[in-house]
Amino acid sequence: MLERAVDVLIVGGGPAGLQAALVLGRARRTVVVIDAGSPRNRDADAVHNLCGQEGVAPGRLLARGRQDVSRYGVEIVPGEVAEVRRDGAHTVSRTASGDVLRARAVVLATGVVEDLPAVAGLAALWGRDVVSCPYCHGWEARDKAVAVLGTGPRAWRQVLLMRRYTEDLALLGNGPAGLDDQQLEYVRRTGIAVEEQPVARVRSEDGHLAGIELADGTVLARDVVFAATTRRQPSGLAAELGCLIEVAGVGTDPAGRTSVPGVWAVGSATDPSLTIAGSAGHATGVAIAINDALVDEDLALALRS
Repeated sequence: MLERAVDVLIVGGGPAGLQAALVLGRARRTVVVIDAGSPRNRDADAVHNLCGQEGVAPGRLLARGRQDVSRYGVEIVPGEVAEVRRDGAHTVSRTASGDVLRARAVVLATGVVEDLPAVAGLAALWGRDVVSCPYCHGWEARDKAVAVLGTGPRAWRQVLLMRRYTEDLALLGNGPAGLDDQQLEYVRRTGIAVEEQPVARVRSEDGHLAGIELADGTVLARDVVFAATTRRQPSGLAAELGCLIEVAGVGTDPAGRTSVPGVWAVGSATDPSLTIAGSAGHATGVAIAINDALVDEDLALALRS
């Protein structure tokens, strides 16, 4: 077992984690990134709305990011954090391999998990013909036959957003859609189909959507499904440390500090609605705040000695 001290430990090697590592590495901090290798967009064909990298494959984007941070001495360790706890002014983490890291600051860049509605066949097409974010995939679905699958505020917002991309739009409630009078009036005026019988399964053929089968055997021909997912934290690390959890995100102040001293959070781990560009921007600001905080700690120590 190896035990060592570092300035910053980053849990998660997605775009937010790597962006924070880049800023801190360039600030000459000793930085270790522990990466489980399971980003939310791993099944997607491309990354969108990231200027200068529009359309890049997710894996390629992360490979470039790892190359960038390695230039500044950042170490990337594959695997997961098996245990984490506070010990005085440090956070002590144990990796799955048994190594122990004592960090002055820990950054939770663990992202978010999106749980799909419980419909057979849906998960097999996730990231391709089954997606969630209109801003990430709406352009690719323009003028196609689109189904929004789900109920509640998220599904309704998807309907409103996707109406800008296509006129061939259906809302599948997989049961009662729960629309109020104003929403019913909107779908009536705009011609959006509403189907409230249960969805039996999603059919696929050669890896693509081949239709949506309803409980009565009817098959709806659709090109793309926008699913209203349920978001949650992918790991129990934040809760294990005692951080405040707000819905699906880790609660922080504007600088990225959690409710636990020395523990910070970035990107979609704090706000599940953030895109990759938003997560990277947020991580930049938080990394700067972390470095400033460490500088102030060093100054206070020097003045006391």
